[in-house]
Amino acid sequence: MKQNNQNQIIYFFPYPQIGGVEKNFLIISNYISTLFKKTYLITGNKIDYKVDKKIELITTSNFWSIINRRLFFIICAFKLYLICIKLKKSIIFSFQGNFYAIIVSILLKRKIIIRSNLSPDGWKASGFKKKIFKFLLSKSDLIIVNSNDFKKQMKKDFKINPTTIFNPINSKEIKKLSIYKSKIKLFTNKTINMINVGRLVKQKNQIEILHALVKLKESIKNYRLLLVGDGPDKLYLQNFINKNKLRKFVQIIFVKNPYKFIKMSDVFILSSKFEGLPNVLLEAACLNKYIISSNCKTGPKEIIKEYKYGKLYKTGNSKKLYIELKQLNKNKLSSNTKNFSLNLTAFDAKKNLEKYSNAIKKLL
Repeated sequence: MKQNNQNQIIYFFPYPQIGGVEKNFLIISNYISTLFKKTYLITGNKIDYKVDKKIELITTSNFWSIINRRLFFIICAFKLYLICIKLKKSIIFSFQGNFYAIIVSILLKRKIIIRSNLSPDGWKASGFKKKIFKFLLSKSDLIIVNSNDFKKQMKKDFKINPTTIFNPINSKEIKKLSIYKSKIKLFTNKTINMINVGRLVKQKNQIEILHALVKLKESIKNYRLLLVGDGPDKLYLQNFINKNKLRKFVQIIFVKNPYKFIKMSDVFILSSKFEGLPNVLLEAACLNKYIISSNCKTGPKEIIKEYKYGKLYKTGNSKKLYIELKQLNKNKLSSNTKNFSLNLTAFDAKKNLEKYSNAIKKLL
């Protein structure tokens, strides 16, 4: 890409954690930075991934996030304000804390790109919030969302017409990281081995899978579930597992590389209450796993429609999930020879990164 020497880009991503958004940021920022003479990243002081050496880090101590997450975002926004004053020809690209970044862009009359990662359902808690968000979103120069259903929701709820660009998935890297020598002890050759990967938080709703497993009590010995993640709901989930005597069948672990565990499983389950375009479903699809997903807003329906190897169940309905689990057949899962991952061309990394490049060039 031809570099634009008249501009600098400032990425605003205050609170990165290991997950889909962080992976997307890494791929997108490293690609887009080649368009600009200077690039900066405002973030917390703990970086668990490698950013391009060209990107200058402006960090804020995570100490403030422990005291108060909102205060932490405000401090990061103030740093954004200060560097924007210094860099007169800068453009802001916000991946998180978008409304804080928009306020800075309004005050300093700077162009801003925001990438929205989650369905706006969480923003509509009250009419007052909705009006504020609608006003702030209208001040953005470019809004990027990661699914078509997400775009429809934004148009309906906020009268905003964002640009849809799917998450860029590096399938070669995923397959490389999925290589393993032996299975985890929890999984056996005779059991239906299931996996869920995600932060252990209310939004990801792993408790729904556990409720479905309790309903499978007559045939529970034929099932195994691995929950890969960490978060505030871990103790709550573990207590449920212990109380309902599921310890032989369910295990919770945390690893930075979940791909080898996805690879050794038979079924990937997503139980989220809402998403944007769940990276983890695309990653499971890259590894040709059978998928059972909640039909949450937004993204799963679009992925399953393209992928053609999975089922959706009604969000929040553990009984429907139980029915899908009960119908699983180990022999059918093991004997699959068709490479359904070939259906994922819409999510190709190169194709979607070029869309980012073209959209941003129009603003420069």
